[in-house]
Amino acid sequence: MRGYIAIVDIKNRRRGKAFERAVWVKGLQSAVRADEAIIASQGSKDSVYTFAARLNVRVISNSVFDAIVSRYSQNAQRLAYESLQDQWKNVAVGSGNLKTCMEVVRGEVSKGISFPSLNHWIDEAASYLKLAVERERTPGPLIRAAYLCGALVAIGADYLGKEHSLSDSGMRRDYFRQGLLFGRTDPGTSKSYLDFAENVVTEYYDQTGAAAARIRAGFEGAVKNMPIEGLVELFSKPNAGAELFKGAVALEAACFTEPVAAPRSLVSVEAKAIIGLISDYAGLRRKDVLGAAVDNEPSPKIEGKGPDNQDSLLL
Repeated sequence: MRGYIAIVDIKNRRRGKAFERAVWVKGLQSAVRADEAIIASQGSKDSVYTFAARLNVRVISNSVFDAIVSRYSQNAQRLAYESLQDQWKNVAVGSGNLKTCMEVVRGEVSKGISFPSLNHWIDEAASYLKLAVERERTPGPLIRAAYLCGALVAIGADYLGKEHSLSDSGMRRDYFRQGLLFGRTDPGTSKSYLDFAENVVTEYYDQTGAAAARIRAGFEGAVKNMPIEGLVELFSKPNAGAELFKGAVALEAACFTEPVAAPRSLVSVEAKAIIGLISDYAGLRRKDVLGAAVDNEPSPKIEGKGPDNQDSLLL
């Protein structure tokens, strides 16, 4: 059982290239298995509607588009994506720049949302969050990139969680743990890897089985200490879908808000929870990212997190 999924491609340019966008969004619909694909554009010609209809892609008419813009355009402080790309272009990351890295991040969506893409977004969010702490005395392009990757993490986990929306919490935990550890959720994935490693070591290195036992114990210890358990617990909560969606919307908005807010100033509790867990994954102290706790405010409760982590999740 899953909800109805629709994707909308929105552009507000003089040259929107509606024909190309119709083809692109149809391909994206197939990749993410959405139920409906829509393009919104001002000034679309009749031929665009005819072409899109043949692809079974809906086109939002001018009147509807104008009504939507009129309703939501009060956020005049929202940064245009092109302006954000200009900022990212000037930030060096590795041998390239942040703009190129974020194009790869966004490109994962067109491949279809999967655990490999979710793991990529988690890694990128953690990397940019760490760089933001190291480089930015005031919030800037790096923290915007971390917010956008965090939004993708949340929406990706929400999308993948639909497969087990009616499963018990234990099954959901195993599902997400396998996916985050191995990038796949086949039953017995970890056992098959361990069995293979143990058989090789026993046959070619130590036939007593002692080395194989040490490998198993070491693997289980390493898995237990990996910083994914907080994410697993959040993703597998019974009401995770609502929390993840709210967090994704808030983080996406924070990415484009002008001026950009520091993590400690985020209003959304769900957004702070996601940033806090990504901080854990990155090996950062939460107080370095989210600041000190406010004494008289309750902290958000995340299953599996201790009191210290909960407190530091506040401002």
